[in-house]
Amino acid sequence: MSTRGRPNKRRPAAGMTNGEVLVVLVSLVGLCWLALAAWLSAELAGTGHGNPISWLADSDGTGRWNTAATGWALLFGAGTIVGVTPVAWLAARSLRRRQWTDSLAPSMSSGRDLQEMTENAVAADTARLGSSRAGIGLRLGRAVLNGVRLFGTFEWSQLWILGTRAGKTRCVAIPQLVEHHGPAVTTSNKRDVHDLTRGPRSELGRCWVNDPQQIAQQPADWWWNPLTFITTTERSAKLVDIWAAARSSADMAGADPYFEPEGRRLLQRLMMAAALAGEYVTRLPDWLTGYRPGPGVPDPVAILREHGYHAQATGIESTLELAPDQKDGLYGTARSFVGFLDAPEFVVWMAPTGPDDTRPEFSPTALVRSTGDTLYLLSKDGPGSARALTAALTAAVYEEGEEHAEKCGGRVPIPILFMLDEAANICRWPELPNLYSHAGSKGLILVTILQSEPQGEQAWGKADFRKMWSAANVLAVGRGINDESTLTALAKLVGDRQIADHSRSVGGRGHRSTSHSNRDERIFTEADLRALPRGRTILMTSGARAILLETIDYSQHPWAYKAEASKTHFGPQTGQEVTADA
Repeated sequence: MSTRGRPNKRRPAAGMTNGEVLVVLVSLVGLCWLALAAWLSAELAGTGHGNPISWLADSDGTGRWNTAATGWALLFGAGTIVGVTPVAWLAARSLRRRQWTDSLAPSMSSGRDLQEMTENAVAADTARLGSSRAGIGLRLGRAVLNGVRLFGTFEWSQLWILGTRAGKTRCVAIPQLVEHHGPAVTTSNKRDVHDLTRGPRSELGRCWVNDPQQIAQQPADWWWNPLTFITTTERSAKLVDIWAAARSSADMAGADPYFEPEGRRLLQRLMMAAALAGEYVTRLPDWLTGYRPGPGVPDPVAILREHGYHAQATGIESTLELAPDQKDGLYGTARSFVGFLDAPEFVVWMAPTGPDDTRPEFSPTALVRSTGDTLYLLSKDGPGSARALTAALTAAVYEEGEEHAEKCGGRVPIPILFMLDEAANICRWPELPNLYSHAGSKGLILVTILQSEPQGEQAWGKADFRKMWSAANVLAVGRGINDESTLTALAKLVGDRQIADHSRSVGGRGHRSTSHSNRDERIFTEADLRALPRGRTILMTSGARAILLETIDYSQHPWAYKAEASKTHFGPQTGQEVTADA
């Protein structure tokens, strides 16, 4: 096994490697074939039985090698070349794909660990769930151990941690989106997923593209009022939590222990009033001034009382009666959660522009009941981005999916895929870690893709992220990870292998002795995991040992031509190349 590029050249286990055994076998087969070809050539030429000794020793020449035998030998040689060349080409291609990690795959897991993820097993499970219309399952990649294709079931939630340029878009997001034949929601901070999958996804249903920051240069040809999400006080609190989480880390770090929770409660009450009155989200700035509404502006207190929410109405009145500094602090905190409403380019996606606006209104209810509609959510990173709207739309579709599942006996008829790429940056959904333990059983498949473990901890907190890590049915960690704690934990989860040591000694009188011993050695060290080559990922699933996975680039799938045609049609029209994350 070649160790070029491997930081730690640990001694392999005693005995021949798989590659050495293969060379010996090929050499033996080759020698046997040469002898057989010579024997057949001599036999067909009438020079005896092809015994080389008789050719040399025969005095009368009847058993010597002749021209006819040479002709037959050349014919056998040509046939051998024709037959062996394709096999040799395929073998060479396979060897070129091999990495230094691949010889360790048998030490990590066995074929039994893969059985639940094979195509036949997952297809049978999908049929059991009545979800075959959505496809086989969600493609994970190919097992390095035996080349078998592996799939995740439509009950498994996934968590992928892949560094930059590690293939999270080309090898995970795009293949799963294209091959999933059911409703889907996908988030991204670049246009590549949109450009490469919109064509194939359009064959399944309507594509809704939310692009407030013009990442893919899509016009606001539809709108969605976030207040339609609010049907209960619980949902009102969830939406405020989503918008609060979308703020910058600096804003959240400086949150006041009094104004922060009270400001949230104030906004919850105002949003509940707006939802009850059928208002658009654009009504909120009118109510966040700290003063009683003026002419032409409905009174949220009166709306709440009219619908029986007396405690919430009293809460708003109490806030208005506070001392000016205290009241201003609460209203200022509440305004900070909806700062995105100051941007007209965002508001146009959340409300009609006027009575003559004929754009359709997006319905999360319709999407979860469709056979294959897709919601693309595009946002840049950081403060001032559209991630508050991205997370709100994701949560709205999920909540509607849950309600649909409950009405259908606990599971949606067609699984709904939530492909949350760059979720820590553009889809800070506080409830997400808590959903990993039960979403899959409802047919709501969560696939979260992050760049590192610290990124997840920053977005959801250490305890909640550990909850997501532990509850994920599929946990995959690939190249580009530099966090020491992640690498150490991963090395322990992969486990150890036994190394056989042999030693020989010679005594003073020439007596020779041999001793044998076994010792445990980490299959992968932290340095090994940090240096994982392109296309190799450590895969851990429920009830199986760690598996070495080969992730497959979308360009190697039979539908790749559709993705390229989609990029040509939906990509930039200026001739600029669109490159998916490698």
